Amino acid sequence: MKILIVENDSIKSNQVLSFLNDEFDIHKDISVRRSFQSGLEAILTIHYDLLILDMSIPTFDINATDDGGETLDRGGEIILQEMERENISIPAIILTQYEEFDNISLEEIDHELRLEYSKFYLGCIYYNISEDKWQNELKEMILKIKL
Repeated sequence: MKILIVENDSIKSNQVLSFLNDEFDIHKDISVRRSFQSGLEAILTIHYDLLILDMSIPTFDINATDDGGETLDRGGEIILQEMERENISIPAIILTQYEEFDNISLEEIDHELRLEYSKFYLGCIYYNISEDKWQNELKEMILKIKL
C-alpha cells in the first residue's frame, strides 16, 4: 500500500507515520509532503493507494528561505477539488485538528465532501494529540479500502 500524507505539522505527521507503521508495517511506502503545492504535485505525478490530508496547509513548503506563503484554511478540500478536476480517484481521508472552519462544523464539511467527492473521499477525522480516537477511526477507514 503506497500512502501519501499531506501535513505540515511534523509532530502530527510523525504520529501518523508511527501509527501506520505499528498497525500496518508499511513505513517504506509512505511519503510526506508539507504543503498544498508539493502535495498536489505528488498526487499528479505518482500513483498512491491512499491519501491522508490535513485540511489547513501552507501554499508552499516552509524552508529557510520561504515562509510557505498563505495558509489555506481549507487546502485539503482544494486538493480534493483538483483531484476531481484531474479525474484522480485516490481514496482520501482528511485528518484535521480543527473542529470547525469559518464557523462551519467539521461534521457539516464532512457531509458536504461526502456528497461532492463520493468517488474517492472516505471521510474526515478529528485529530487530537492527547486522544486515541483518531487512530481507531483512521484504522477503520483504511481497513475498508479494497486494495
